[in-house]
Amino acid sequence: MEENKIGRREFLSKGFKGIVIGSLALSSLDIVKLVARDKFEESEGTAKTINLSDYPELASVGGYAFVSKNVIVIRVSRSKFIALNNICTHKKCDVDYDGSSFECPCHGSTYDKYGKVTSGPATKNLKSYKTTYNPDEDTLTINM
Repeated sequence: MEENKIGRREFLSKGFKGIVIGSLALSSLDIVKLVARDKFEESEGTAKTINLSDYPELASVGGYAFVSKNVIVIRVSRSKFIALNNICTHKKCDVDYDGSSFECPCHGSTYDKYGKVTSGPATKNLKSYKTTYNPDEDTLTINM
């Protein structure tokens, strides 16, 4: 019986071609759109109601909490909340929040606590969501 052997050179050549073709195929895909970020973001056009008792960080003015992977809620007064998507509008990196402003670690864009651009390269504000606070039930509804 004859064995099918390939030489080292042919093996490396075929392996390299496979890596190049695979890399080109992956680079043409938008991976972010293929990966489901979070059920909260996927349900655009709907409302999500959260119990504030589940988020003790929101009990006082100035407190903030992530209610999903990419949605941060900030309490700005006794009865007013802001909900923002924490994805930079420049190159889609996750921005960091320090309690008073946002900063993109990728390219340095900054936003105030309301999500408004304070320095570029970003030119668009962070995406915001309308919120409705129900003090009787201590719940917050976020309209996506």
